[in-house]
Amino acid sequence: MRWWLTSLVLPLLLGGCFQDSTPQPSDFLPLDYRVSFQAVRNCRPVPDHGLVYARVLANPVAAVPYTAGSYPLPAGSVVVAEQHAEASCASLNGFYLMAKEKPGYDTAGADWRWQRLDLHQRVLEDGRVQACSGCHAKPPCSDYLCSPP
Repeated sequence: MRWWLTSLVLPLLLGGCFQDSTPQPSDFLPLDYRVSFQAVRNCRPVPDHGLVYARVLANPVAAVPYTAGSYPLPAGSVVVAEQHAEASCASLNGFYLMAKEKPGYDTAGADWRWQRLDLHQRVLEDGRVQACSGCHAKPPCSDYLCSPP
């Protein structure tokens, strides 16, 4: 009888010790982002991100200033680069995302928050990602944006 009780109770006790490590969706990129975001740059090769092509979209806060080259972008701006393996940008394989936080989030990095997302929009990297901000701080980038319209 004791083994039966242990077999029921032990999994319940251990279940609370392990956390789900599945990446979570981005808070900045709605699943239906193509409905509310505007394409601000067509599909082009992006050699600095590896052998990929990217199409860039921006949320309503960022779209007009981005296309006008009016930098810096305001807080609340979200810019996402869809990553593709080929020049037609027909097969999505991930995302790079920049979200402009409120002033003070990261003054050295112009308050940008960086995310790398998988194909399903789940966050693989998040925050003050030095690999991103380090490259995006260099010319010809403006306000850490390196892909003009």
